[in-house]
Amino acid sequence: MVLAAAVALLFSCAPLDRDDYQLGAPVSESQLSFTSSPSSSSPNIIVLKNTSSTAGVALWDLGNGSNAKGDEVTVAYPFKGQYTVSMSLYTQGGSATISQVVTIADDDYGLLDTPGFNALTGGANATEGKTWVFARYTKGHFGVDDVNNAPNGNIGGWWWACDPNGKEGCSLYENEYTFIQRGTKLIWKNQGNIYSNENGMNHLGIAGTPTPVGDYDIPYTPADNLTFSLDEENGKLTLSGNAFLGFYTGESEYNIISLTEHELFVWCRSAAEPGNAWYFIFVPKDELKEPDPEPVIPPDPKPESEEAWFRPNAPTNLMRSSIDYESWFSGADWTGGLEPGVAVKNDIVITVPEGIGGGEWMGQFKIRTHIPADARERFDFSCNISATQAGTATVKMTADNDPADDDFFYDGGVAVGAGATTIFEAPDHMLNNATESILLVFDFGRFPAGTVITLSNLCLQKHIPLSDKPVVENLWPSAEVFATQWFSGADWSGSLTADFNMLEGNGFEITIPEGIGGSEWMGQFAIHTDIQLLASHEYEFSCKVNSTAASTFTIKLTNDPEADSKVCFYDGGATMVEGTVTIRKPGIKPESEDAEAAMLIFDFGRTPAGTKITVTDIVLQEYVY
Repeated sequence: MVLAAAVALLFSCAPLDRDDYQLGAPVSESQLSFTSSPSSSSPNIIVLKNTSSTAGVALWDLGNGSNAKGDEVTVAYPFKGQYTVSMSLYTQGGSATISQVVTIADDDYGLLDTPGFNALTGGANATEGKTWVFARYTKGHFGVDDVNNAPNGNIGGWWWACDPNGKEGCSLYENEYTFIQRGTKLIWKNQGNIYSNENGMNHLGIAGTPTPVGDYDIPYTPADNLTFSLDEENGKLTLSGNAFLGFYTGESEYNIISLTEHELFVWCRSAAEPGNAWYFIFVPKDELKEPDPEPVIPPDPKPESEEAWFRPNAPTNLMRSSIDYESWFSGADWTGGLEPGVAVKNDIVITVPEGIGGGEWMGQFKIRTHIPADARERFDFSCNISATQAGTATVKMTADNDPADDDFFYDGGVAVGAGATTIFEAPDHMLNNATESILLVFDFGRFPAGTVITLSNLCLQKHIPLSDKPVVENLWPSAEVFATQWFSGADWSGSLTADFNMLEGNGFEITIPEGIGGSEWMGQFAIHTDIQLLASHEYEFSCKVNSTAASTFTIKLTNDPEADSKVCFYDGGATMVEGTVTIRKPGIKPESEDAEAAMLIFDFGRTPAGTKITVTDIVLQEYVY
């Protein structure tokens, strides 16, 4: 059933295709006429005929948001009402327009019994309609590309395509859209928020709140009595009341790439960012299912070195699976009495209580290892410390019978970033006097109340001399390397340039340029190498990052930024402090394909302008078990 016909470009019409460039006689409204009459099949299907007394090209405004061309046009009006139909006749001498009102007495929902309407709404018999949600477990269910490339159904060719469930933690997945065929009603449910980026937020004019996955949740309540229109011939879905699909772009008209009973794949031009085309994939709500996890295929067993270097699962680790612990947490009055939350399973999880005083030694957690030590016997200790909020920890190892003794080691400045993990290592320490039990002391008194701290991978071993550490070649210093950069302001034009120097041997220095946009991927610095990484091997990466300002940055090791199969690791929330932090990624490898030439990508787009960053001591080596 033809609901609307495409309008041809005016200058393509035959009566105007002349080469003498002379105008004919002017045309007037009195020369124009047309008839409108119901078809034999339905009173809601109207046949429009041009009966003008002069020749020309007839273009029609059908009064329902659609247009058509030709001397005879058939148009279906499923819904009762009055429609003002206009015919414009274009001749060699100009054009004129006349209008008349077409009255439709009753609704005829049978005219909506089309493949597109039935797929979108479930059909006329689905009185409650059909509800669609984001295909959140599908790669590219949300993405963006250059509008000049649209439509682009090749997800791998976009600027950016969201990973499966990549926006968990914001309001995007809370949107539900129910399309009802009778009355072409739209019911849009959200939980009081919509999702957009900074440009979209500014275009909408409502302040939002940053989300853990980037951009903003913005308070927004959908309008009541929303409707929709579906132009199947031209592949367009239009929502009323300024409604939109999930991510705000300032547009309510969507171009259809695919519409079946199982998928709605659309794109729209962004009014907030005119150069962008945003893509969305939806599925029926009752078909959304989290995929089963990929089966874990254990690697071929490898012999465990008798002397493993800081490997918690090695036989050299003296820590037991069960621990004996006590805690003492206090407010600013140093009276103690606060009770932290403590859960001990594979890891130790500690929640800092309300009323914490904020000073060192106001949040003590002690572990009695029951591991004896002879006088001047040497030990190595390591652990991972992660926290939901930033703070400074203290780590100390001493004798259980003399907790004040600092003979083993004491480090009161262990920085832990919000959502980050700090790897703490203290090799080769000894106690002057013998003890029946080594005591591990942690202090979290300088973390905010409510912070959840996790201690994991605790490893206490008798000292393994450096000469006994397995010899593994660092692949980085001998590699051929070169650097590229792409820095941008908020317009994503990539017009900024950062000053940088490659350091002889290992590392680089870089200064963040003025005008940096403030978002991830606006400050990309990539080091290209000729190092091959095999999917059948495991590797270990580490480096030191020194900065003049604190921020969050991204670090990624891959062969191809667009090929997930070659990514060794991606960390979009690495913590940078004012000072030096160590980044360490043990046991990494390409996801499934060999990486022919490793690329180390840093992104400093969220780092303040003027910050000077120095990256040194880059290590990329085979992983030692």
